[in-house]
Amino acid sequence: MPIGITTDVCATFAGAVVGLFIGKKLPETLKTALNNILGIAAITMGIVLILRQHTLSAVVLAVILGCIAGELIQLEKRVNQGVTSVVGKLMKGTSADESFLIQVSAVVVLFCCGGTGWYGALNEGLTGDGSILVTKAILDFVTAVIFGSLLGKIVPVLCIPQALVYACLFLISGLVQPFITPEMIADFSAAGGIITLCAGLRLTGIKRDLKVLNLLPALILVFFVSAAWTALVG
Repeated sequence: MPIGITTDVCATFAGAVVGLFIGKKLPETLKTALNNILGIAAITMGIVLILRQHTLSAVVLAVILGCIAGELIQLEKRVNQGVTSVVGKLMKGTSADESFLIQVSAVVVLFCCGGTGWYGALNEGLTGDGSILVTKAILDFVTAVIFGSLLGKIVPVLCIPQALVYACLFLISGLVQPFITPEMIADFSAAGGIITLCAGLRLTGIKRDLKVLNLLPALILVFFVSAAWTALVG
């Protein structure tokens, strides 16, 4: 059993449940303030990850291509439709407004699709070292408490796709290990950092029209772009 993945998912679920129960006791002004602080924290995390890049040009190209792919398949629209369906069932038919969907989409990115989480899951599969995700679990617990209080029952449910995503990355890491280089990992982290930064901008309301989920294909494309760029340019 991968220790890092298990720890992170359990911490996220525990935090979401705690937030769910204390949500009604938190004043709205505090919830808003915490949401803004979380957005700023995401921006900070994104900047730190971007600084790990090996070839910034390759990272930017991968994000552009990922954005094009995401827009063409309307990834965010499809995810939002799925979220609306799940929320409607959990909330007995209550529809989700645009603001709610924006927040849930940001949580999906932070918990399920962030560069740090994907890198941590891959790293644990490749090396057996789960320390990255164990450390991330502390932040995710606090984050889940905040979002559990803000968004309610949908947040604990997000632990299911989080666990599935991490488990898939852990399992396939053994297959891709011969092809992964330190340069590719560095550019992968940077691409995840850009997406995390965009999620933070959206959370804080600085750029609410950013379709963050449409950028997710970049996390796959960056491996190929980084490898090709290194082979061609060095």
